[in-house]
Amino acid sequence: MGHKQRREPVEYDVFVCGAGAADAGMASIISSYLTRRGFRVFLEDRTRVTGSTDRQPTLIDEIPDFLFLATSSGLEAAADPSSPVHLEVAHALGTARNVIRVSVAGAPPLVAATLPDGLSALAEQQALSYDPDRLAESLSLIQHSLSSDTTVDDRHLMRRTKRWFLFAAIFVFVGYSLQTVPPLIKAWMRSKQLPPVAPFTLYWSGFGQRADNGAWVEFPLAPGSPVSGGDQIRVVFSPSADGFAYVIAKDARGRVTVLFPAETVKGGSRVRAGHTYEAPVESDWLTIDPQAGLDTIYAFGSHDPLQNLEELVEEPETPASISARRDLVDQTIAGLLDGRHYQLGRRLWIRTTQFVDQGLKPAQGPAKFSAALGSGAVATHPPTVQAGLVSTLGEIKVAFRR
Repeated sequence: MGHKQRREPVEYDVFVCGAGAADAGMASIISSYLTRRGFRVFLEDRTRVTGSTDRQPTLIDEIPDFLFLATSSGLEAAADPSSPVHLEVAHALGTARNVIRVSVAGAPPLVAATLPDGLSALAEQQALSYDPDRLAESLSLIQHSLSSDTTVDDRHLMRRTKRWFLFAAIFVFVGYSLQTVPPLIKAWMRSKQLPPVAPFTLYWSGFGQRADNGAWVEFPLAPGSPVSGGDQIRVVFSPSADGFAYVIAKDARGRVTVLFPAETVKGGSRVRAGHTYEAPVESDWLTIDPQAGLDTIYAFGSHDPLQNLEELVEEPETPASISARRDLVDQTIAGLLDGRHYQLGRRLWIRTTQFVDQGLKPAQGPAKFSAALGSGAVATHPPTVQAGLVSTLGEIKVAFRR
């Protein structure tokens, strides 16, 4: 009788489902990127696998995120009830995984009526575009869409803790036997407090452009700046620490619009220290509606996610929610722990159990920000330094002229 090699259980964060050889390149690029970012990715090489795939549903049950490569070959495989791709997608949908469709840029939208029985819900799942010409942006959006993105560090800490716990158990046994190491065990087991963090600071700048005699010209976007319908604006920013950021526009009628992150991207509010971001996303400009106008631009940054603004990002606007969305912004501003809306003096903690040390200096931001105007010229501004504590807020209240 042959000897079966025992397979140890492995915890994964992401299950990547592709059709095989046709999707191998795309699947490999995505998996490699996520692996470098600390995710544990399950990707089966369908060009080599033979025999049963009965263990796949059990794996899917234990993995929070399910990436389906919705290429032409992937959709063709999903349409075949006997295909493992069909079985995996159906199981992910049926067990309420965080299912994300990744389509090649330019592919037509997925219509539920064209999907086989059991997979119609796939058309309702979050869809992202994979564009080889904008690869870094595509991969970043995929990462931010993963529900495990906010917990992957915690998962790694848990894995390390398990390994160290096993080591400690062995060490305790040896020490008990030799009666020489109890003091060392106590020192090792003593908890270590995480280091404090500096106050959160947002480096940002606003840009404006308007048509003048058929050409785009820049105008200053600052508190009190006059703006009119047809003018365009953009906000560029960089955080001093890893955290979360949101850029919100409120028009002259009180309606609010999320400019960053993209409202269709779950987890897109996560930002990295020293990286530069633009709002609206994808290098677009916000065009001021002649009727709605513009009142205020808000730029929020925080060590912790701002739950009211997370709700704005995840829930689309409806006629009944206009007032409620405005209240969410107002409540967020009133409750910010940013040094202006909060009394200094008491120690503040962030969700990682680190306290904000007001004596620490935040990381230095960029020396300048740039934006390409519609005319092809490049406008350059020094950043506005928006200091805070746990959070920070920059505001530009403009003067709208009809």
